[in-house]
Amino acid sequence: MSGKSYKFASPFADEITAYLELRKSQGHNHLREKHFLGSLDRYLLGKNISKKELSAPMIEGWLQSLSVEISVNTKIVYISHYSQFAKYLHTLGFEAFIPERPIDDKSYIPYVFSEAEIARIFASVDNLAASYRRSGFAGLQFPILLRILYGCGLRLDEALGLQVGDVDLKSGVLLIRSAKGNKDRLVPMDDSLADVLSRYISHNRKNSPKDTLMFSNRKGERHSGMMMRHWFNVTLEEAGIEKPDLPRYSRNICLHCLRHTFAVHSFRKHDLAGMDMYSAAPLLSPYMGHAKIYGTETYLHMTAENSADIIEKTAAYSSGLFPEVPR
Repeated sequence: MSGKSYKFASPFADEITAYLELRKSQGHNHLREKHFLGSLDRYLLGKNISKKELSAPMIEGWLQSLSVEISVNTKIVYISHYSQFAKYLHTLGFEAFIPERPIDDKSYIPYVFSEAEIARIFASVDNLAASYRRSGFAGLQFPILLRILYGCGLRLDEALGLQVGDVDLKSGVLLIRSAKGNKDRLVPMDDSLADVLSRYISHNRKNSPKDTLMFSNRKGERHSGMMMRHWFNVTLEEAGIEKPDLPRYSRNICLHCLRHTFAVHSFRKHDLAGMDMYSAAPLLSPYMGHAKIYGTETYLHMTAENSADIIEKTAAYSSGLFPEVPR
């Protein structure tokens, strides 16, 4: 049964439905949340739970019932979405246990596209666009979406939530509403991206109300993440970029890698321009919506690992500075 057609039927069906409507009104991806809460709803039904209470044994049982092949990080996502719902239930006077988050699995190494691969990706998505109807998503919206993800380092949910009124072409700034941590932030963009968005809006969103989604289906509704992943996989295939053969449920090359690539390429530009990358981290951190600078500093190490020219320049700069050791 698909997530869109699933009907909640557990004792908390009304509360889940009301919660999702609230999240939808706040601009959150309620369909993604519906998927996770649907898992809980089905578990409660399967256990014939009738009491409107979410005890610790009940929630622990649900989490243990999830597929053993689900990664630690995926389980953290389940807990995160459930915890927000549990806090909502607390405001209504219900008992709802909130479990502790397991320790993150740090084994995932983000994939960073090279500049040559980025060029191939955009060439491929533009070629695909020419093959489809110019009024359709693949032929019109997806090439613009990819440019925003790479040009501004946005999360996919942030880009899909953009409204016409959030794009300030005069100042060259995007307003990201209710992002991770439920915070708003302003994101400047390069003139090249502002020019692309200007042409897109003038041809497809001209005179549209400010609350009109920048990217939407024919019904004016928000696109699903699944659809975005499909078209990105098609684009990668056309670009000749193969995904590595990883175990099932492993996190592979995905749209979020464009955000990683944005950060690394930004640090590269700072370094090649003679600027201190560590001085750039405090500037890039709020730009990317990181709660702490440590999240941004991770990209400093990735920049060195993916930049042979920077390593060579550093080696030349440091030559003769350190004492020699016996060979």
